[in-house]
Amino acid sequence: MDNLSSGEIIPGERIGIFRLGCKVETFKKNLTNQYQIEDREGKYIILEENFKFWVDKTSETITQITVFNKFQGRFKERIGIGSTLDELQRYIGNWQEQFGVYIIPEYPGICFELLDEECWDECKSPIEYISIYNS
Repeated sequence: MDNLSSGEIIPGERIGIFRLGCKVETFKKNLTNQYQIEDREGKYIILEENFKFWVDKTSETITQITVFNKFQGRFKERIGIGSTLDELQRYIGNWQEQFGVYIIPEYPGICFELLDEECWDECKSPIEYISIYNS
């Protein structure tokens, strides 16, 4: 697997080789030339095929990393894109809904967003996004 399709997910720290707090110039050399930049107030987002990086404009460091699409890495070797909250409960522990995302109180610095399906079942809908951030 390459750096942009897989890697271990560690809450509040890193996804694969990409670390929170890393300077933009350091991690940009691991990206393809096909990334896009979305400008936001106080930050910008670098969008790759399977990653989003939130970058603070003042410090030029990564403040949040989100994986999605065909990313194949796992949290605790079990939970990845396409997993469900049922699996999260079974293998990792209790989860809670908070501000439209799902967190695990025992693991600060990680959250999960579900696929928005027509026939939606919270526990069975697949995880579409996994984000890490400083907690």
